[in-house]
Amino acid sequence: MKLNEIFSDEFIAKLNTLNAGSDLDPEEEVKGFIDIEKILTELNFEISRENNMNGSGRIKGNRIYIDDSEIKSRQRFTMAHELGHAMQNIRNANRKDDPDDYDFAERKNEVFANTFAAQLLMPKKLVLNAINEVIKNKQMDSKHLDDSQIDVILNDVAEKLQVSKGAIKYRVKNLNIFVPLDELSV
Repeated sequence: MKLNEIFSDEFIAKLNTLNAGSDLDPEEEVKGFIDIEKILTELNFEISRENNMNGSGRIKGNRIYIDDSEIKSRQRFTMAHELGHAMQNIRNANRKDDPDDYDFAERKNEVFANTFAAQLLMPKKLVLNAINEVIKNKQMDSKHLDDSQIDVILNDVAEKLQVSKGAIKYRVKNLNIFVPLDELSV
Protein backbone atom coordinates (compact mmCIF):
# COMPACT_ATOMS: atom_id res chain seq x y z
CA MET A 1 0.00 0.00 0.00
CA LYS A 2 1.27 3.49 -0.84
CA LEU A 3 1.11 6.64 1.29
CA ASN A 4 -1.45 8.20 -1.05
CA GLU A 5 -3.66 5.14 -0.63
CA ILE A 6 -3.67 5.72 3.14
CA PHE A 7 -3.63 9.53 3.31
CA SER A 8 -5.16 12.12 1.00
CA ASP A 9 -2.99 13.98 -1.49
CA GLU A 10 -4.03 17.21 0.28
CA PHE A 11 -2.74 15.92 3.62
CA ILE A 12 0.59 14.82 2.11
CA ALA A 13 0.92 18.21 0.35
CA LYS A 14 0.23 19.98 3.67
CA LEU A 15 2.97 17.94 5.34
CA ASN A 16 5.36 18.91 2.54
CA THR A 17 4.73 22.61 3.24
CA LEU A 18 5.97 22.35 6.84
CA ASN A 19 9.64 22.90 6.01
CA ALA A 20 11.51 24.16 2.97
CA GLY A 21 12.79 21.30 0.86
CA SER A 22 10.36 18.74 2.27
CA ASP A 23 9.99 15.80 -0.06
CA LEU A 24 7.50 13.25 1.23
CA ASP A 25 6.70 11.04 -1.76
CA PRO A 26 2.98 10.17 -2.01
CA GLU A 27 3.92 7.06 -4.01
CA GLU A 28 6.15 5.73 -1.24
CA GLU A 29 5.37 2.16 -0.27
CA VAL A 30 4.22 1.57 3.32
CA LYS A 31 5.46 -1.75 4.61
CA GLY A 32 3.04 -2.58 7.41
CA PHE A 33 3.53 0.46 9.63
CA ILE A 34 3.99 4.20 9.32
CA ASP A 35 7.73 4.91 9.51
CA ILE A 36 7.53 8.18 11.46
CA GLU A 37 11.30 8.63 11.63
CA LYS A 38 11.58 8.38 7.84
CA ILE A 39 8.68 10.78 7.39
CA LEU A 40 10.26 13.31 9.75
CA THR A 41 13.57 13.03 7.89
CA GLU A 42 11.85 13.54 4.53
CA LEU A 43 10.08 16.58 6.00
CA ASN A 44 13.47 18.00 7.07
CA PHE A 45 13.02 17.58 10.80
CA GLU A 46 15.96 16.55 12.95
CA ILE A 47 15.47 14.02 15.73
CA SER A 48 17.53 14.39 18.89
CA ARG A 49 17.47 11.71 21.55
CA GLU A 50 18.01 12.44 25.22
CA ASN A 51 17.73 10.26 28.30
CA ASN A 52 15.23 10.91 31.08
CA MET A 53 13.87 14.19 29.76
CA ASN A 54 11.29 16.20 31.62
CA GLY A 55 8.32 14.97 29.56
CA SER A 56 8.34 12.57 26.62
CA GLY A 57 9.45 15.04 24.00
CA ARG A 58 9.45 18.56 22.68
CA ILE A 59 9.76 20.50 19.46
CA LYS A 60 11.98 23.51 18.92
CA GLY A 61 12.08 24.82 15.37
CA ASN A 62 12.82 21.89 13.09
CA ARG A 63 14.25 19.73 15.86
CA ILE A 64 12.19 17.16 17.71
CA TYR A 65 13.59 15.93 21.02
CA ILE A 66 12.66 12.44 22.17
CA ASP A 67 13.23 10.74 25.52
CA ASP A 68 15.43 7.79 24.54
CA SER A 69 14.76 6.05 27.87
CA GLU A 70 11.12 5.39 26.90
CA ILE A 71 9.97 2.32 24.99
CA LYS A 72 10.09 2.46 21.19
CA SER A 73 6.31 2.64 20.71
CA ARG A 74 6.15 5.63 23.07
CA GLN A 75 9.01 7.34 21.23
CA ARG A 76 7.21 6.84 17.91
CA PHE A 77 3.99 8.28 19.31
CA THR A 78 5.88 11.26 20.72
CA MET A 79 7.53 11.94 17.35
CA ALA A 80 4.11 11.94 15.67
CA HIS A 81 2.71 14.10 18.51
CA GLU A 82 5.42 16.73 18.00
CA LEU A 83 4.76 16.66 14.24
CA GLY A 84 1.15 17.41 15.18
CA HIS A 85 2.34 20.56 16.94
CA ALA A 86 4.23 21.55 13.77
CA MET A 87 0.99 21.12 11.82
CA GLN A 88 -0.50 23.71 14.21
CA ASN A 89 2.44 26.05 13.47
CA ILE A 90 3.68 25.52 17.01
CA ARG A 91 7.45 25.16 16.83
CA ASN A 92 8.24 25.54 20.50
CA ALA A 93 6.35 23.09 22.70
CA ASN A 94 7.42 21.03 25.69
CA ARG A 95 5.55 17.89 26.65
CA LYS A 96 4.74 17.85 30.34
CA ASP A 97 4.29 14.70 32.40
CA ASP A 98 1.47 16.14 34.53
CA PRO A 99 -1.69 17.15 32.61
CA ASP A 100 -2.52 19.66 35.35
CA ASP A 101 0.51 21.71 34.27
CA TYR A 102 -1.25 22.77 31.03
CA ASP A 103 -3.50 25.82 30.72
CA PHE A 104 -6.71 25.62 28.62
CA ALA A 105 -5.07 26.58 25.30
CA GLU A 106 -2.17 24.17 25.89
CA ARG A 107 -4.62 21.34 26.69
CA LYS A 108 -6.45 22.03 23.44
CA ASN A 109 -3.14 21.88 21.54
CA GLU A 110 -2.20 18.64 23.31
CA VAL A 111 -5.51 17.02 22.41
CA PHE A 112 -4.96 18.02 18.76
CA ALA A 113 -1.38 16.66 18.77
CA ASN A 114 -2.46 13.37 20.39
CA THR A 115 -5.32 12.93 17.93
CA PHE A 116 -3.00 13.76 15.03
CA ALA A 117 -0.42 11.22 16.26
CA ALA A 118 -3.03 8.47 16.64
CA GLN A 119 -4.45 9.09 13.17
CA LEU A 120 -1.00 9.31 11.58
CA LEU A 121 0.44 6.15 13.16
CA MET A 122 -2.80 4.17 13.09
CA PRO A 123 -4.72 5.28 9.98
CA LYS A 124 -8.03 3.50 9.57
CA LYS A 125 -6.97 1.64 6.41
CA LEU A 126 -3.84 0.20 8.03
CA VAL A 127 -5.71 -0.73 11.21
CA LEU A 128 -8.45 -2.54 9.29
CA ASN A 129 -5.93 -4.29 7.02
CA ALA A 130 -3.91 -5.45 10.03
CA ILE A 131 -7.01 -6.68 11.87
CA ASN A 132 -8.26 -8.59 8.83
CA GLU A 133 -4.82 -10.10 8.30
CA VAL A 134 -4.69 -11.39 11.89
CA ILE A 135 -8.22 -12.79 11.66
CA LYS A 136 -7.34 -14.57 8.41
CA ASN A 137 -3.94 -15.86 9.58
CA LYS A 138 -5.36 -17.16 12.85
CA GLN A 139 -8.42 -18.56 11.04
CA MET A 140 -10.88 -16.73 13.29
CA ASP A 141 -14.55 -16.19 12.51
CA SER A 142 -14.78 -12.41 12.11
CA LYS A 143 -18.50 -12.47 12.91
CA HIS A 144 -18.08 -14.31 16.22
CA LEU A 145 -15.06 -12.95 18.08
CA ASP A 146 -14.83 -13.27 21.83
CA ASP A 147 -12.88 -10.98 24.17
CA SER A 148 -9.81 -13.24 24.26
CA GLN A 149 -9.66 -13.33 20.44
CA ILE A 150 -10.01 -9.55 20.28
CA ASP A 151 -7.17 -9.30 22.79
CA VAL A 152 -4.97 -11.50 20.58
CA ILE A 153 -5.90 -9.40 17.54
CA LEU A 154 -5.06 -6.13 19.32
CA ASN A 155 -1.71 -7.49 20.55
CA ASP A 156 -0.75 -8.57 17.04
CA VAL A 157 -1.95 -5.32 15.44
CA ALA A 158 -0.10 -3.21 18.02
CA GLU A 159 3.08 -5.15 17.26
CA LYS A 160 2.62 -4.83 13.49
CA LEU A 161 1.90 -1.08 13.62
CA GLN A 162 4.65 -0.60 16.25
CA VAL A 163 2.36 1.15 18.71
CA SER A 164 1.42 0.33 22.29
CA LYS A 165 -1.51 -1.93 23.05
CA GLY A 166 -3.13 0.95 24.93
CA ALA A 167 -2.85 3.18 21.87
CA ILE A 168 -4.37 0.60 19.51
CA LYS A 169 -7.19 -0.16 21.97
CA TYR A 170 -8.04 3.54 22.14
CA ARG A 171 -7.85 3.91 18.35
CA VAL A 172 -10.01 0.83 17.70
CA LYS A 173 -12.57 2.18 20.16
CA ASN A 174 -12.62 5.57 18.39
CA LEU A 175 -13.04 3.83 15.02
CA ASN A 176 -15.96 1.79 16.45
CA ILE A 177 -14.36 -1.53 15.59
CA PHE A 178 -15.43 -4.53 17.71
CA VAL A 179 -18.49 -2.70 19.05
CA PRO A 180 -20.74 -5.18 20.90
CA LEU A 181 -24.17 -5.49 19.31
CA ASP A 182 -25.90 -4.37 22.52
CA GLU A 183 -24.07 -1.02 22.29
CA LEU A 184 -25.29 -0.25 18.77
CA SER A 185 -28.30 2.01 18.53
CA VAL A 186 -30.82 0.93 15.96
